[in-house]
Amino acid sequence: MLPMCDSVDDVKEYINMINYIDPSWLTQHGGLQIICETPLGLKNLQDMLGTHKEIKGVVVGGGDYFRFAQGENNLLLPQLRWDILNACLCHGVFPIDTPPLAVGLKCGLAEQQFQSAHDSGFRSGVILHPLQTKDANEIFSPRPDKVEAYKEEIYLWLKERQAGYKLNSGNDFVGPPHMKQRHWYLKYHDSIRGKATTHNESVDVLNLSTVPELLSVARAMNSDSGGDEDSSASEFLNTLVMISLSTTCHPRHHDLIANLGFSNVKLLPNDDGKTYLDARYVSSQIIGRKLTSSGNMIVTTKVQILDESHQTLCELERRLIERKLEFDCNANEGMYSHLSENLKNYKRMTVERVGSLIDQSTLIESKSIESVPEDTHYQYCSLLNLDAPLHHVEEPTVPSTLHLSHHALHGFKNLSFKNITFHAPMKSSVEYEVTTYLINKSVVDEEEDSTWYLSVLRDSEGKIFSSVLFQATSE
Repeated sequence: MLPMCDSVDDVKEYINMINYIDPSWLTQHGGLQIICETPLGLKNLQDMLGTHKEIKGVVVGGGDYFRFAQGENNLLLPQLRWDILNACLCHGVFPIDTPPLAVGLKCGLAEQQFQSAHDSGFRSGVILHPLQTKDANEIFSPRPDKVEAYKEEIYLWLKERQAGYKLNSGNDFVGPPHMKQRHWYLKYHDSIRGKATTHNESVDVLNLSTVPELLSVARAMNSDSGGDEDSSASEFLNTLVMISLSTTCHPRHHDLIANLGFSNVKLLPNDDGKTYLDARYVSSQIIGRKLTSSGNMIVTTKVQILDESHQTLCELERRLIERKLEFDCNANEGMYSHLSENLKNYKRMTVERVGSLIDQSTLIESKSIESVPEDTHYQYCSLLNLDAPLHHVEEPTVPSTLHLSHHALHGFKNLSFKNITFHAPMKSSVEYEVTTYLINKSVVDEEEDSTWYLSVLRDSEGKIFSSVLFQATSE
């Protein structure tokens, strides 16, 4: 965010400073926001936006502008807003309203300013106090009641260009401009809802004692030792709980169609021996969206599990298939530009690729197992508030982490999961077979001293349901 920009040359100087520090920042990490807060900056705003496409947003700098003008902001603010809004509309740049300079909660001044900005055409504003967040979100975000009302009217307009207005009905006139505005409103709603890039949730500490019990049911059912705990089992269970917490941070879980899997699951080293019991927050950030041939979306997220000091305990990437929101026009935006080449070039672990790895690996273990019963499935979904329809049908799909718990990885230490892929939905109380392979070193392009394994879960007919590519040391 660049303050006191008066001219094209001022912006160029800022850009040169950024490029000197990191030449890739502006191309890989988004764009600039400038604050228009001087008379000269307002005069040259059109030239700045036309010359420097790196500018993606302009903040109305009311505080400093009124200091220059020595005027009352309630008189000058509408004019200042309009000039900046119009320049942004001309160049496709996002306008951001000036912050309320007083907290303004009890007196209502903050709410009044947010509302007047919204009514003036702004869809965002700067806040200076965290208590203003609730009012700002409620005012600037599309209203659910409007969304539902507009949906009832828009289909006839899109299909037949009929606005639904009846002559001499006594109702307010509704014509093409009104319907285009409502269509824009629906697209804006779905765009920001589908592209909510960051979502944070607090961990329900009371559930942390019950989640491991449910994730241990598969081992207890299928282990000769009855599921007695040891250090390696504890390590796998710790990873499972971390992954399960990552699945709770999904604002559109009801639109979930399938969980494709996880990759690069890392438990970050810490000097205090912290585990899932120290988890307090989950943060999920969308890093890519891609349309499928069926019209759904593959959504890739980066998830972090944090302790009370917001230090990372675990991080991973998660891939989902979600229902595309009806009016989302930006769903096929691909992987975001700031990502590493490995992430941008990620290739799904297909059944064919699993077969190729098996052909170049050594079998070390194979055992028959039974999947968890439905009561365990429903307890797990209830505990973690997993409300996706696929978990609540006549033959529900076992949730991803509960599915993963069936892999026989309790005898490995120093686990590092490269790729976890779900190829087919697991069902409750069904016989499966879990097979573990040692991968030949020449197959995996990693360090020479690394040892890689592949765990594959199949049904009785040999169909692959999930595969896990991991690095570890065995006991």
